[in-house]
Amino acid sequence: MNHQASSVVGQPLAEAGWLDHHAMAWVPEAISSGSCVVNIGVQETQEVEEALRGFKELELDGHKISRSNFHLPTLSARLDQACHEVHRGRGIAIVRGLDPLKYSVEDNVMVHLGVAAYIGEQRGFQDKKGNMLTHITASKDWKTPPELRHGIHTNSSLMWHCDMGVDILSLHVRSLAERGGDTWIASSFTIVKELARFYPHVIPVLQEVAWPIQISGNPVPRYILAPLLHIDSENRRIILSVDPGRLGVHPSSRRTDGISPIPSLNPAQLEALRLLNEVASKYRIRLDTKPGDIVFLNNFTHLHARDAYSDPGQGRGRHLVRLYLRNATMALPVPESMRVPWEAAFGPRATEGRYPVVPALEYTAPRYTAGSAAFPLDDNDDVNGNSTA
Repeated sequence: MNHQASSVVGQPLAEAGWLDHHAMAWVPEAISSGSCVVNIGVQETQEVEEALRGFKELELDGHKISRSNFHLPTLSARLDQACHEVHRGRGIAIVRGLDPLKYSVEDNVMVHLGVAAYIGEQRGFQDKKGNMLTHITASKDWKTPPELRHGIHTNSSLMWHCDMGVDILSLHVRSLAERGGDTWIASSFTIVKELARFYPHVIPVLQEVAWPIQISGNPVPRYILAPLLHIDSENRRIILSVDPGRLGVHPSSRRTDGISPIPSLNPAQLEALRLLNEVASKYRIRLDTKPGDIVFLNNFTHLHARDAYSDPGQGRGRHLVRLYLRNATMALPVPESMRVPWEAAFGPRATEGRYPVVPALEYTAPRYTAGSAAFPLDDNDDVNGNSTA
């Protein structure tokens, strides 16, 4: 356990008048996912394929891909613009036009890594086993019941959350569900503006270093106390860092006598969380993704959610591949109160990381399944892929 005295961090919202004019404070009427698309034409597709061939001729491991060896002489300028849009603009960019059915599973991973290198050169760990890629899918081959898996490995809906501690979230869309499975995003700037206008009492609650975030499960449940909201007027930034499945005590962590070492959320926190979700749903937009899309989302400044879905009885189902990214040049400082999960993802590790190119044939149930994603600090044996690149 890690206890900290309760305090409020970050500036009060009254000092954040810049919010009214910030590009990331968008509303649904003024933005669509289509307006964030970087369409790749025939010539640029050929350029990506030439970059792939050139890299493979170097006979390096796939994870060694970088801007310096995945050359995109023409497309690079447009990807640099997309990088600026993700970090300083509206916070979202979608690269479209690369057909995943044209490439092998290994080549798809390398294309994703190569394009992503132009948005963020540093990749983050996604679990304690050192996985750098996560396959977001609900494989028909898995025998483990859905209730024993992480939420991303089921076809259930996922409530509003972010991947805690991650600068940029990248998703490569390999295939879509037969029905449902839409991804929605909402601007944290707009959410906080709305809360401050109509529910100002919840702002200091969200800023308080008093939210119990469970970071591991049995046999010894551990947690940290952190804020969910940080207002950084110096850098003109709002950060919402929240995953409801991580907050408070998880049922599996309760002792047989019903007592838990992890505190439950208090009434003020429960109200703040409810209002945050309501406002996020009010100001959401749907990402109208296509197979082959590579999505880049500023994870510090947006929340995202997912609809439940169903896959076809035969053939491909919903399958996304996730990367965590950071751009050392464009990134802004991470608040000290929110650094624990960030250090787990982007801090130094003894290993170079694993790059599973396909989902695992068998799904090993983790000891702890709270949260919408595989949290980097999890003390579990979750396995999401095999055959590394």
